[in-house]
Amino acid sequence: MNALRFGPLVVSSFLVLGGATCQSSNPAADEGTAPNSADADATPKMDPKDMILEAKGVDLSKLSDAQRDVFFQIINTEPSACGKAHSLATSLRDDAECRDSMTVAQLVADSLEEGISVSDLRLGIPEIVDSLQPKEIDIAGRPFRGGEQAPVTIVVFADFQCPHCAAEAPVIAEAVERYRGQAKVVYRQFPLQMHPHARMASMATEAAFAQSQDAFWKMHDWIFANQAEVFDDGDEVAQKLRNKAQSIGLDMAAYDAFMAAEKGKAAIDKDRAAGEALKITGTPAVFVNGRYYTPVLFGGTINGWIDDALRR
Repeated sequence: MNALRFGPLVVSSFLVLGGATCQSSNPAADEGTAPNSADADATPKMDPKDMILEAKGVDLSKLSDAQRDVFFQIINTEPSACGKAHSLATSLRDDAECRDSMTVAQLVADSLEEGISVSDLRLGIPEIVDSLQPKEIDIAGRPFRGGEQAPVTIVVFADFQCPHCAAEAPVIAEAVERYRGQAKVVYRQFPLQMHPHARMASMATEAAFAQSQDAFWKMHDWIFANQAEVFDDGDEVAQKLRNKAQSIGLDMAAYDAFMAAEKGKAAIDKDRAAGEALKITGTPAVFVNGRYYTPVLFGGTINGWIDDALRR
């Protein structure tokens, strides 16, 4: 099996796992989640004679001798990425079914090659391991695009007023089209308090979804493609959304009644609560078959993550 390589992307994004996001205005959302740097610098050491000094499947060819020594210290003292009661090194040697340990070990090697400090590696590894653990995400009754029975499900928690969500939306749509029949995307609402009109846009798309799946995606695509214009004047957002709903042929009496009664509130609140349970603090937050997408892994692309999911 060819070794995974992650390259220079590691340096810039190792500690920013989700890439560029619009951040929640609630500072308490992730309070206390990161260990302090003093703890990270207190790295455990092992006597080389007690270490496993092989890493099957991991490319170490670009590491200096000193970096190789550090690499083996790390993989012998960090736990398996599959939750087993042994080290990464033992996992690589004895647990062929644990793909994630090889992924993490290769990331460690590439990070050392690129100059990431040991303390930053120690801080980042638990988050990387957590991102690889599939989360249970309920998608029943939510809008989706792609084959319903596709083996890969991409779940996106997004905010219609977030520029990073607008940038990510066409990338994911293109990936789903490229992997037609193999991947689908499910949208879940995560309007942020920092964006005063995001919830209104969510409500409008829920009003469209109440009439058809196709109508939801027409509204979704239009809002993101025209985001600056849609939200440039807060007093006109509702009318612009209504005009678009009319232009795509929605039943306007039903749309108006839905908006007036805020019939989408329960769905939006349920999506938001699901995101908070997953400790989402910004948008877009993307999960591929339950694994939290980070640009640190699999080439830093949605396509790379889909390819990995299809290999599992």
